[in-house]
Amino acid sequence: MKPSLPALAAAAVLGATTLGAHAQSSVTVYGIIDLGGVVDSGATAGKSVRLSSGVARASRLGFKGVEDLGKGYKAGFTIETGYCADSAAGAPNFCSGNNQFMGRTAHGDLSGSFGHLSAGREYSLAYSNLGAIDPFGNGYSARVTNLLDGSAVRLNNAVQYHSPKFGGVVASAEFALGETTGNFAASRELGASVVWASGPAYVGAALYQANNANGHGIARRNWQLGGTYDFKVVRLHALLQKSDGDPTNEASLDVLEWMGGVSVPLGGGSLMASYLHHDDRGVKDHDATQAGIGYNYPLSKRTSVYASFAHIVNHNGATFKVGNQTETGTGNQAFSLGAMHSF
Repeated sequence: MKPSLPALAAAAVLGATTLGAHAQSSVTVYGIIDLGGVVDSGATAGKSVRLSSGVARASRLGFKGVEDLGKGYKAGFTIETGYCADSAAGAPNFCSGNNQFMGRTAHGDLSGSFGHLSAGREYSLAYSNLGAIDPFGNGYSARVTNLLDGSAVRLNNAVQYHSPKFGGVVASAEFALGETTGNFAASRELGASVVWASGPAYVGAALYQANNANGHGIARRNWQLGGTYDFKVVRLHALLQKSDGDPTNEASLDVLEWMGGVSVPLGGGSLMASYLHHDDRGVKDHDATQAGIGYNYPLSKRTSVYASFAHIVNHNGATFKVGNQTETGTGNQAFSLGAMHSF
């Protein structure tokens, strides 16, 4: 006797339900649209007045997926591209730090009781640590990387490992291949971090190291130590970074930098402020300081408006500029006013 159509439908539903019990999977689409008016000044050419995409946070579109493999194991992926909300600009920058299409991040992941392992293009551990410590989250006009000697924002051809959390502590390591034929050491990058987050406190230490393009020496090595503590009425932020290396095989790098900042709940929003000092101990002695302030006010869980201002004082021929999350800036002073929506 042939089964009826309703019986077949019921069997199909039962089969799908049984399969789903063994392997749950999901894909999430997410993104940010950020538009702000920016006024830069201090450049020889004069003021720059513009509408910019990605002042506080880069405008982006992303896809994130996860599949439950059973026995505590999960597989996943994240791919994310920047886009220009203020124009039709495309390659090569996509309004997101000179990234190519789907170039913000693209990696596959495997997690379980052993921790979390990923491979592809992803944020460096040092840059992630900066974002956790900076009152501005490395965005707005007063981002910390206007002055800080830069660790790579993202690593290509990278493998990253994060340990399980033990008492609030997570240890991580990363390795990025230079992929130069015949020279395994050329342009190779590595990093490590140890972070502790518990209640109102965050402490992070990180290392970033990049080899020269010829593989004969270290182009840059950054050591970071910093943290935050939330007293409810004010959150304190502090960071110290030491940089050394030989980026050109001609002049050695020797820089000490520090940042102190606060974020304060105020009027339903958050007031942010920071002060940075860049001490160049090399021959050029290109010192600089930056003072910045900003305010973010949430209109809802997804939408907020913001304003920020920063000013840099350069010494001995230094040419640092005030940028924002996606722009390097044109002068030593900038004001921004904008809105951001996440979805």
